[in-house]
Amino acid sequence: MSNRLRRGNWSVQEMERLRLLLPFRGVRQTAALLRRSPESVQRKAQALLRVVPRKGQWTAGDDMQLREAWGALELGLMAAMLGRSVSEVRKRAGELRERLKSGPWTREDRRLLKKLYGTRADEDLVVSLMRSRSDIVSAARRMCLAKDKKLLLDESVPDSVKSERQAGVQSKKPKREPVDSKRMRMPRWTSEEIDRLTALYPNHDNLALARELGRSVTSVANKAFQLRLKKSAALLTEIGRSNISNRYTEEALGAAEEGATIAPVQAGSSAKVAGHVTANPDRTDLRSGPVKRSLGDPVFGCDDEAAAAQDE
Repeated sequence: MSNRLRRGNWSVQEMERLRLLLPFRGVRQTAALLRRSPESVQRKAQALLRVVPRKGQWTAGDDMQLREAWGALELGLMAAMLGRSVSEVRKRAGELRERLKSGPWTREDRRLLKKLYGTRADEDLVVSLMRSRSDIVSAARRMCLAKDKKLLLDESVPDSVKSERQAGVQSKKPKREPVDSKRMRMPRWTSEEIDRLTALYPNHDNLALARELGRSVTSVANKAFQLRLKKSAALLTEIGRSNISNRYTEEALGAAEEGATIAPVQAGSSAKVAGHVTANPDRTDLRSGPVKRSLGDPVFGCDDEAAAAQDE
C-alpha cells in the first residue's frame, strides 16, 4: 500500500472519520490515520467543526466535549469546536479541575479512563475524568493500563514547540531532545512468556493474563494480535453475558469492583480449563514499559478490578 498522503477533496467517509477521531486523537494522530497532512486536517477541522460563537452557561454536553478533547487538541481548535473563546475554554477547564469527583468509579468513568489514559498526561486526565491525579493513577494500576510510547516520544519535543502547538501555531518538524534509550525500550517477550500466553490466551481474559505475566493489558493484546491468537467461543460468550449483566445491574458492577474475575471457562460439561490464571493483586513487577514522571507515575502493579477489563 502506498505511503503517499492523500490530496484534494475530502470524501464523506473521511469527514465522518475526522469527526470521530479528532477529539480523542488530536490533529497529528488523526492525520496519520487518514493519511492526510496535519495542515490539511487542521484546515478541514476548522471549516467542518467550527460552530457559531455563543455565550452563557456551559451545558453538560459542552463540558463532556471539552473533557474528551482536553490534552489532545490545541486550545484554538477546541475553542472553535465549542463556539467559545480560548480564554473561556481555559477558564472552564480550571473550574472542572476544582470540581473533582470521589468515591467508586462508574462503568462510564472506567470506559473513559481506558480510552484516554495511554494518550494523555495525568495532569490533562484530571480535567478529562474530573478525578484527582492519585485516584487516576490508582485506577490505572488496578486496570493494568500504561502510557503509549508515542506519548513518551512527544515529551522529548522542546517546550517552545509545545507552546506553539497549544496556541495553534504550525511549525516545522522539531528537533527532539535526547531520549534515554533504556527508559524507552519496551521489555521483550521471552519464549517462555510467549508459550504461556499462547496456551492461556484462548480461555482467559486479558486482565488476568496481564497480572499473571506482569505486563499491561495493551501489551498482552498487541502480542496476541501479532501471534494471531483468538479467544475461545466459550470465553467470548461468558464475557458477553458479564457485560450485559454489568450494564443492567449496579449490584453486579459493585461486586466486580471488589475483585471478581471471570470464572474459569468450562471445557465440555464440567472440567475446568487447564492452567487457569488467577489474578494476583500483590504483584509489583508489572512490565508495561517505562513511563516518565512528568506524564504520570509508572504502573508497577495491578490490583483486582476485573470488570474494568470486561467492559466494551
